[in-house]
Amino acid sequence: MFYGNGRQYEGDWKNDLRNGKGFEKYANGNIYNGAYRNGKAHGKGVYTWTNGEVYDGEWDAGLKHGYGFWKGLKGDSYIGEWFHSKAQGYGVHTWKNGDRYEGEWKLCLKHGQGTDLFANGDTYVGEYVDGKPQGKGQYTWGTGSIYVGEFRDGLKHGRGKWRSNKEPICNMYDGEYFNDKKSGKGTFSWASGNIYNGEYRDDERDGFGEMKWTDGSIYAGTWKHGI
Repeated sequence: MFYGNGRQYEGDWKNDLRNGKGFEKYANGNIYNGAYRNGKAHGKGVYTWTNGEVYDGEWDAGLKHGYGFWKGLKGDSYIGEWFHSKAQGYGVHTWKNGDRYEGEWKLCLKHGQGTDLFANGDTYVGEYVDGKPQGKGQYTWGTGSIYVGEFRDGLKHGRGKWRSNKEPICNMYDGEYFNDKKSGKGTFSWASGNIYNGEYRDDERDGFGEMKWTDGSIYAGTWKHGI
């Protein structure tokens, strides 16, 4: 069937509506090839945009819904679950630069449990809220540093443990964070054996704390801006 605006449909009909298998080319050049019910894409089908974007998967009443594969015009891709045309449920998104996320989604945002594998070698495994790490998780840098603890809005926030590498002897911190910085009470242990136990503010020793050096020296008192 040809429409006056250049749109065309070839396929099955029932009760004057597209029902069954069909092929449709829209006036803007986009194409849908797949199943229909009551005039709308329903079941399995492939939708191709003129800009090169493609969705191949399940549909419900004209919306991407169920399981499907999407390829974006910039080389990004997503394969997984959809709900009312939004990535929702479990899925894998791969970016053109090599970054990859595997996990739970809600309204096209990382939400729930998931894993980020970054092209630079960094990884994050843990909880997400509205697209950002939030809750408990582990971030590992490509350099070998590791943080295990709490996050908020993508930043280290709350209680956590950091170490400079995976070796048994290395710099380590166990304590509180605020907006990605050591703030509150914590203990920092150097690979040299020196230990500081006390208060931090903005990543520096600030407040009351005790410093022990390997030569036996000890200082217990007030610190300001690390001194």
